[in-house]
Amino acid sequence: MGVKLLVRALQPKGVVGPAPYDILKRLVDELCASQLPGRSEAWSVTCQLLKQGHGLVGTVGGPAAGVGGGLKDMWVVSFRDSPDQAFLLMRPEFKVLECEAAVMRLLEKKLEFAKQMTVRFEGHTYSKGDFLLRLCTATQAIHSTQALLGHCLEVEYLPLSSLTTSEAMMAEFVDLMRQLLTEMGAGMGMGMAGDGGGGGGRQGGGGGGTALQLEVLKPSFDKYGIANMPYSRTHAAVAYSDLVVAMLNTSAAAAAAAAAAQQQPQQQYQQQPPQYQQPQYQQHPQQQQPPQQQQYQQQQQQQQLGVK
Repeated sequence: MGVKLLVRALQPKGVVGPAPYDILKRLVDELCASQLPGRSEAWSVTCQLLKQGHGLVGTVGGPAAGVGGGLKDMWVVSFRDSPDQAFLLMRPEFKVLECEAAVMRLLEKKLEFAKQMTVRFEGHTYSKGDFLLRLCTATQAIHSTQALLGHCLEVEYLPLSSLTTSEAMMAEFVDLMRQLLTEMGAGMGMGMAGDGGGGGGRQGGGGGGTALQLEVLKPSFDKYGIANMPYSRTHAAVAYSDLVVAMLNTSAAAAAAAAAAQQQPQQQYQQQPPQYQQPQYQQHPQQQQPPQQQQYQQQQQQQQLGVK
């Protein structure tokens, strides 16, 4: 196994929602000359959040505080190409354990862990020289509800397994992707490539619009104590768990921004000063006529009646 790098595709600032899939697909098609034979089948990584007891999922997919304070949450990461393995991650304690997939039954039956949420990454594998590139779509499932979290790219450099040695090659490949996005954006008359915070990328140019962001994920290998070890599936499990949390945070922030934008017109309407309304006057009883007019009317009536 080579060294892997996860790259998030983010919308420009102020734009809500996942980055367009068709742009990333075109990037992969232009970057990779041919799809690797025999690897066109579905490729996937599954991340499950398990909660001990009957806890609830928090706002960003993390555990809600239990009443007794003793409940624990756990992430389980599994890879499709290694179905017999599972990686258990205790994120608050930064502990990761590789085990057999059969341990899941023990967790559910004996320790009363229940599945609260599943995030699944699915995609296909492409090749460019010594690099493998996987375009992934992340989908969140809570019970029977599914939602699209976004898209990401997994870059694997096959010749090396050292994180330090492969860092320069990875940064160069990410720069290549950003440069290609810039050229694609220039051809379409819009900015499409930007520096998302890693690898020394170039800022995209173009006729107008803000650039699409490629953000390199920086996993917390140091906190798990695996930074100096050769890259393995344990590193990949930690990286994908960090990616899931980052995507859930982005999704929660986007939902909060959308809710705030929806409430803003209502607040503006409530804060508007009341419009002037013309007062409605009550109809008063007819005023008494002056004595002279009353006398004149009486005389007229008497004349009509023949009274002098």
